[in-house]
Amino acid sequence: MNFKILLITIFVTVFNFFNSQACSSFMLKTNTEHIFGHNLDTGGPMPGMVFINNSGTLKTGHTWAQLTSVDMNAGSNISWVSKYGSVTFNAFGRELPDGGMNEKGLFIWEMTGGTTFDEEANRPRLFMSQWMQYQLDNFNSVEEVLNNLSAIGLDGWNWHFFIADKQGVTAGIEFIDGVAIVSTKNNMPISLMGNGRYSDDLSFIEEFDGFGGNINIDLTDKNLPGMVKAAKMIKEYNDSDSIANYGFDILESISGKVSKWAIIFDVKNMIAYFRTADHPTIKSFSIKSFDFTNSTPVQILNIQNENLSGDVSSDFIDFNYMDNYNLAVEIANKLYEADEFEISKDTLINRMASVYKTSNINSIKKIDGTWVGYAEYPTTGEPAKVDWKIIIESIDGKQSGKITDSAGLLADTEMKNIIFENGILKFTVYSYGYIFKISANVSGNGIEGIFDISDESRKGNFHVQLD
Repeated sequence: MNFKILLITIFVTVFNFFNSQACSSFMLKTNTEHIFGHNLDTGGPMPGMVFINNSGTLKTGHTWAQLTSVDMNAGSNISWVSKYGSVTFNAFGRELPDGGMNEKGLFIWEMTGGTTFDEEANRPRLFMSQWMQYQLDNFNSVEEVLNNLSAIGLDGWNWHFFIADKQGVTAGIEFIDGVAIVSTKNNMPISLMGNGRYSDDLSFIEEFDGFGGNINIDLTDKNLPGMVKAAKMIKEYNDSDSIANYGFDILESISGKVSKWAIIFDVKNMIAYFRTADHPTIKSFSIKSFDFTNSTPVQILNIQNENLSGDVSSDFIDFNYMDNYNLAVEIANKLYEADEFEISKDTLINRMASVYKTSNINSIKKIDGTWVGYAEYPTTGEPAKVDWKIIIESIDGKQSGKITDSAGLLADTEMKNIIFENGILKFTVYSYGYIFKISANVSGNGIEGIFDISDESRKGNFHVQLD
């Protein structure tokens, strides 16, 4: 069978499996409270795990074509180091979220829709699930996501995306005939998105009372579409109820029942709430209780654990391959019930369970040379962008280097404590009483990463390429 036709067949199969009429995401924000919500509804029980993902972690990209076919040229050439930690709810395994929120309050989630991704061959590509993780790893606002939207193509099946941030900005991203259609700000007056096209849903809601029309909205009417009920509930919240419980009521009004997954993020208080159809009592955990630095193991929690109740912050465990593998087994069993793939089920399981693993890049010669680019220093306002030049050399297997910036803070300043392992470069710099601690990813895209400055809570970032 032609490879392209095979992939289309696989996409349609998976689309049909995950498609539903009640998946949705929303934002509800008042002067004092702020939540994001999502429900997932499929044709059967959905396995899943919560992942506490760390910053400063090397990631390598994958495509859906790479994961599901024998074509060795279908892979992604993207690698990066996560700038931010995140909380994600995953059905496919580590690095493959269904959605989540990062430590800066950027939220992203998927809904099945009428998407058709572009097929441009001249830009890097990611499986759409990992593309969401990329956004959480690298950006802290809707504006940043949208400013970088054209940099990476997607592959997979028919998903579109709802994103929101701590500032209260929302956006819907839909790919229509390969073109990214963005609804945001004035074009997104209702912070709610479901399986339909946003413009179509908005046009429908505007026929009802309170949104420009005169059709009465009766929340008890079982025939009234859930999106209309949710829009009314979002508009009329008055702070008298628990906003988290109210958020679950909004989700239930859309689906008409307890969803397979229902998730609320309280972005103001940094608390996550969730429940599942199989275990409908609401659980919660404090996002503030986790250390997102790469000095601690990734944490995981099985959301279908029947023994969970109340505050589950202490029920998380260190990541381990077997739990990740077992999650991949559950989702692969569902996929293979629907259709056949070009590869064996065991191969797909192993590939999905191993997405988080990175290639072993250890050659010290790889980083020798003069690297030029920019850094963004944290300030009280917008980051200050300055030129950076790094010179690295290896003599008798030992590395040394110097770094200079255009601001005058660094001037041929010696790099100390240089470590280069598994594609990660770490070093420290001391200048004018400041200590810079740098962690960076080395890849075909150059050296890019983040750094801490003593007595400064905010992180800087940089990107340099071989001169």
